[in-house]
Amino acid sequence: MLKCPSNLIILVFILLLPSAIWGMSFELSNLWWFENITGIPSILVTYYIGLSIVLAFLHYYAFSGLALLLSCIWFMLCPPSSYSNGQCVDPLTIVQYNLYYTNPNLTPFLDYLEKNEIDLVVLQETAPWHGDRFMELIDKYPYQFGGTPGLGYPSGQMIISKQPLNLKAQNTPAGHYMISGVWQSSKHRPVSLYTAHPPSPRSEQLWHERNALIGSLERLSDYSPYGDTLIIGDFNLSANTRRFIDAYQDYHTAPLQSWPREIKGLPIPSFSRIAIDHLWIRNTESPSLFICKREVLSQFSGSDHSAVVTYLSEKH
Repeated sequence: MLKCPSNLIILVFILLLPSAIWGMSFELSNLWWFENITGIPSILVTYYIGLSIVLAFLHYYAFSGLALLLSCIWFMLCPPSSYSNGQCVDPLTIVQYNLYYTNPNLTPFLDYLEKNEIDLVVLQETAPWHGDRFMELIDKYPYQFGGTPGLGYPSGQMIISKQPLNLKAQNTPAGHYMISGVWQSSKHRPVSLYTAHPPSPRSEQLWHERNALIGSLERLSDYSPYGDTLIIGDFNLSANTRRFIDAYQDYHTAPLQSWPREIKGLPIPSFSRIAIDHLWIRNTESPSLFICKREVLSQFSGSDHSAVVTYLSEKH
């Protein structure tokens, strides 16, 4: 029981201030460090669980329960590990994966691609020796962008496909590359494909470069000549930010928890991970492709990212 009104004010302040700060992040997205921090809702989940334990120890049971309730609310805002939207009938299957440049073992991932019917694979942080390993799959994935002389791996990107690709790389003033062009999907229809790997916003300069690249790619995709447009990549942008909500508003997406799965070899609880490996799709014609299912592939190690598989089905 509270004995002093000032204690009540302090406890209300301790309870509500963090949530108010996170709420303000939607209006203060021009602060690079603030956007980075508030893009991680698990920080508040952890804070409120810890606060609930402390308040219960101090016999403030009502406030402890309120803190636990707030932790549950913020937990619900953490991205899930899977998404489903109806049945997937004869879907197109797309896998995206930030390999991590020093990933020592691609064999489990290569085995997965060999054993499963994947239509398109979009990779980031691809080292040259990674590209050599993917050549082992050339019979199943005969179409490739990245790894050739004179092209290399634009911003660490590589794309392999079962169906024909007609892509090109364009660089930004800051030296980052966007890939754009046509993917001739197995649905016998061309799909406009755009990929990018904006830099991680570890500094204000890199934050500006990331934001500029996201905007450039959005303007580029506005000129998509086909009914289906895909934008795929590790965008280093949390789905729990105003910037993510405002980007690509004409597109459908389904954010999933994909990073970080580990830090310096230490595993990170899944609820603490954020969604930065994104796929957006836009349709202007019928029948149209839509995301019928998306899920994290957690079985691969060696990268701080989880691979993500997306299933696209036709909607009439």
